Amino acid sequence: MWNWLIGSYTAVMLALLACAGFVAVWMQNAQQRADAYRVLKLVVGAVTGTGGVVALALRLHDAGLL
Repeated sequence: MWNWLIGSYTAVMLALLACAGFVAVWMQNAQQRADAYRVLKLVVGAVTGTGGVVALALRLHDAGLL
């Protein structure tokens, strides 16, 4: 159960990072680039924030390392 939850969280965050990063780099419209950069900062904060730490701690606990 935890593997599916952590895996799907990771997949969604990676997809968001990839899409926002692509738009932030390759779009010609300055407003779209600014919005994509804002989304990119929010997603990076979510990945490295509390949710990412809790997910990592749960995974390490399941593996017997924590």
